[in-house]
Amino acid sequence: MKLELSDEVIHRAEVTAKELRLLLAVQLYADHQIDYHDACRLAEVVPAVLDREMTRRGVSVLCYPPPMRQLRKAG
Repeated sequence: MKLELSDEVIHRAEVTAKELRLLLAVQLYADHQIDYHDACRLAEVVPAVLDREMTRRGVSVLCYPPPMRQLRKAG
């Protein structure tokens, strides 16, 4: 999937493409939309970098339940 974003908006937000990927991964993980491993893949970072960013933002790295849609598929 290719996602196009306005350079103007990204410039005003003062983030790089890499930072934006990390922010998106952390938010989707916090919202239980993706699991930890997918968050690392989306952000294109090693787990230590994702852990550091989640800790900085107050998102629990430990004991996060899987997304609800995965629970429904398993049952």
